[in-house]
Amino acid sequence: MLTSEAEVLGLSPDASSTKAAQGLKSPGKWPTLGSDEGAVWGECQGSGSKPYQTQVDLSGPSFKCSCPSRKFPCKHGLALLLLRTAGQVAAADARPAWVSEWLDSRRDRAEKKEAKAVAVAAAPPDPQAAAKREAKRWDRVEGGLGELSLWMQDMLRQGLATQQLNDSSTHQAWQNMAARLVDAQAPSMAARVTQLHDVASVREDWPALLLTHLGQWQLLLDAAARREQLPPAMLDDVMTALGWNQDKAELLATSPAVADQWLVLGGCQIEGQGRLVERRMWLWGEQTQRIALLQDYAHGGRGYERAWVVGRRYEASLHFYPGGAPMRAIAADNSSLLEAQATTAPSLLAHSTPQQSWRDVAERLAGNPFQWLQPLMLQSVQLHRVEGQGWQATVMDGAAQRVLPLDLPDSQAWGLLAASGGHPMLAMGEWSDERWRLLSAWNVTGDGNARLIWALSGEVQ
Repeated sequence: MLTSEAEVLGLSPDASSTKAAQGLKSPGKWPTLGSDEGAVWGECQGSGSKPYQTQVDLSGPSFKCSCPSRKFPCKHGLALLLLRTAGQVAAADARPAWVSEWLDSRRDRAEKKEAKAVAVAAAPPDPQAAAKREAKRWDRVEGGLGELSLWMQDMLRQGLATQQLNDSSTHQAWQNMAARLVDAQAPSMAARVTQLHDVASVREDWPALLLTHLGQWQLLLDAAARREQLPPAMLDDVMTALGWNQDKAELLATSPAVADQWLVLGGCQIEGQGRLVERRMWLWGEQTQRIALLQDYAHGGRGYERAWVVGRRYEASLHFYPGGAPMRAIAADNSSLLEAQATTAPSLLAHSTPQQSWRDVAERLAGNPFQWLQPLMLQSVQLHRVEGQGWQATVMDGAAQRVLPLDLPDSQAWGLLAASGGHPMLAMGEWSDERWRLLSAWNVTGDGNARLIWALSGEVQ
């Protein structure tokens, strides 16, 4: 249960939503308000004739609002929780019908999902039919990868220096390659092509970046060509890297549940083409000492099934996708937010020393060399801004000082610098393309505890 205004605002998608929610946390702006042990609800008068109906399932928390905003949660959901945290929402004798209908529909969906998982477990798919479908798809994927291989060879034959990434015709050529990979049923490979162009076209070190990725792609092409010789875990990683998605019900039925108290380390939302928003949340298991990635997508402002509060723990069972170094997982529906605690996981501190943290990254890459995005937690991090080079993090690794370039907008970096006061901190983020995108920062105290002092907010590019 969220107990402070800071925790509620930690769910805000951006600064404008935070400001708007603050302006709505007056009971006078809500014709009706109510709550019970499981939910809080209210009607907020907007610009239309009918007030917006806003409701929050406190077990998540999960939000629903009838306003047209595509942000999640919207300003009304945030304001409603702010009112409840301030003790300004009275307990109600009964829920309105529209609240009961929504909560019932959530329960029905959860039961159907559980029933589907049970059905899948009881009647596994026909292996012969599945093998036939997989072989048919591999035929199409191989065609797309063959085109990609020729395209890469042409690029190298002509020389990387001839790549004018900001030229419209070059951009169109990259888009065409990505489109052919989508047609070949390799959507994740297509996304890699699109993302590399987007990143490299704004980086001064783009030739090195391009060459690095072409090498990674060739590794993936070679692995796909020799897939019959690969161990099962590596084959799963190759298929995931190309775009195979396992059905969630099948995963729930076939993957063992990993129960733990999961600390939410940080997260981000990235808006892509066609208003598709990807949300990545990173969790740390206190007992299992495992890191988990919860990856969701929302289109057109539909929102997510539930919110995850950075800096808080959840009692949850996660089901990991198979692979050589499994990180991506889905949470079972029985996840529950635990009461706020002053201490963090001791194992988190042990795994955020520079030596151990880089060793963890190396082990995960050894287990799955096709996973380009890696979580990175480091202690003794200090923030600096270098003229002409942007924001950097310096980390003491033994007696040596290491400098890491940051992928952090000015608006976020100044806030983080103010929160840390310039002192060393424990920072968590995503490591990719020799850049560190910070997602959260923690103050480590002398007694070995850590307290969240900053979390990335809003959508990033």
